[in-house]
Amino acid sequence: VTYEAIKIPRWSSLSEMHPVDYYSSYTKNCTGEFTNQEVRNIRAFYYAMCAETDAMLGEIISALRDAGLLKTTIVVFTADHGELAMEHRQFYKMSMYEGSSHVPLLVMGPGIKEQQQVPNVVSLVDIYPTMLDIARIPLPQNLSGYSLIPLLRGKADREASPTEASPRPSWVLSEFHGCNVNSSTYMLRTGKWKYITYSDGHSVPPQLFDLSEDPDELTNIAVKFPAVVHSLDKTLRSVVNYPKVSSTVQDYNKRQFIRWKKSLGQNYSYVIANLRWHQDWLKDPKKYEHAIDKWL
Repeated sequence: VTYEAIKIPRWSSLSEMHPVDYYSSYTKNCTGEFTNQEVRNIRAFYYAMCAETDAMLGEIISALRDAGLLKTTIVVFTADHGELAMEHRQFYKMSMYEGSSHVPLLVMGPGIKEQQQVPNVVSLVDIYPTMLDIARIPLPQNLSGYSLIPLLRGKADREASPTEASPRPSWVLSEFHGCNVNSSTYMLRTGKWKYITYSDGHSVPPQLFDLSEDPDELTNIAVKFPAVVHSLDKTLRSVVNYPKVSSTVQDYNKRQFIRWKKSLGQNYSYVIANLRWHQDWLKDPKKYEHAIDKWL
């Protein structure tokens, strides 16, 4: 990718942003003004790191070939998260948008069909059962993931591995409870649909994206397709009682924050003003401290 060809992502205005996105942008110090050159530079740095990683992977494969081990070695390349690189007015991760949640997964080796691109959605929790399957080790019961061996060998997408009792579902699930997000977040991905819901499922508006028509995830069509939202939410709730989980997480967060605040004593105001979000926080620190006290 040449520098000039780097795409500048389109942003919604701050007033139009989803409330969770706004909070994330705010705590990542991304609510200010950025020139196209600044955004392009940030994205160029990320692409350069991707190119460097690709070169390193090539060195590993070359070393295996030189050692005569390539034909008997299975190589798996993946990542724990992506990088928004200023998409949706954010950098880093902590988001269910594709830039953050869509990770590479490349597999090569004996018994794996070459030159194929699998269209199915899969998850990082599938890596563990896949490695066990490769080693011909029986899979423990009640695993969250499914072996990818049938897909890697070009077999039917709903076929179960010989070590599994049931075929893999047509969806994948992700959830996040952490920094830079002011609500527990859940994502269900199946086919062209991505459904994102928050907290108890009602207090924060959900999001629905048709990735076949809107790959940049700029248009939330949850209101337009209530039947799809209902169906995906029903599937999600069948896997995880997310309102209950969210409530448990919120209670835990409050208890831990109170403990942390007490541990700082008189240094609390100084410390909280100099965390990652300090640039925006310092615009009105008393206002934000009051908001936290109200939350507690």
